[in-house]
Amino acid sequence: MKLNLVANLGRAASPISILRERNFGLVWSAITLAGMASQMETVVVVWYVLNLTDSPFLVGLTASARMGFNFLALFAGATADIVPRRVLLVIVQVLLASLAVLMLTLIFTGRIEVWHIFIITLAAGLVRIFQMPAAQSLAVDSVSQDRIPNAVALVNAGMNLALVAGPLLGGILFELAGPEGAYVLVAALYCLSGLSALMMGAIRVSSAGDRESVFTAVVQGLRYVKAQQLLWSVLVVAVIINITGFSFHTTLMPIFARDVLDRDSVGLGLLISFFGIGALVGSMIWASIPNLRHTGLLCILAVVGW
Repeated sequence: MKLNLVANLGRAASPISILRERNFGLVWSAITLAGMASQMETVVVVWYVLNLTDSPFLVGLTASARMGFNFLALFAGATADIVPRRVLLVIVQVLLASLAVLMLTLIFTGRIEVWHIFIITLAAGLVRIFQMPAAQSLAVDSVSQDRIPNAVALVNAGMNLALVAGPLLGGILFELAGPEGAYVLVAALYCLSGLSALMMGAIRVSSAGDRESVFTAVVQGLRYVKAQQLLWSVLVVAVIINITGFSFHTTLMPIFARDVLDRDSVGLGLLISFFGIGALVGSMIWASIPNLRHTGLLCILAVVGW
């Protein structure tokens, strides 16, 4: 009995050991690699457009294209509940890698124009909205019920790690090898992400019951949210944070780095990486506070402080 208790305590004290579970380790790798590629791409695209056009407006327009289809996220989530998630994730990574290769080809041949960048970025934004619903669902499906909190925490840690490493790596590569050199690694990371998802074995599916159409699932989800005042409040807070954070992170930061601080792409990557460091530290502090109360008030204060 005592030996079993000690063994259980040892397992509970090592949440990172969940990475040794094959399917979760692979989906975690897929999420983290794709996150790094996406964060690299953000720095490379906005810095390239800024240097190509010297237009803050076009930088903002191109950055907005990355988020242009976010309003379809509900449909993406419903789709991930209907189609095989592993297949969906692999398709997403293949498409993102293909778009990165297309951008690389246009840059390398000297035929790139701003409208090319805008269209490719817009297409990548449309594809990317299917990525996280499929990946996060796979992460939950690949572990036992009692390990879901550990899985969620590690997925968030991987995303924060990508936010720290991706921008800095993108900025360094842009400075050393130009946008084409950076896009070689972006495409490679998307390919590795897709390969990780492809290597996953059969897993259980968390959703149950009869499968609905995407439209029906979206309508039912909206009805549920409408009936929950707390969810509406959370959505409002999330929208405020994303709108204000998005504009500063992807549009104002490149201008600030170049025109105010007189920095290159490495400086821009470093500045954006600090967002990831802050997110990582903040999540660790939040998780370390026992019996946290008044979370709603704390969220409001955080938004005001932001």
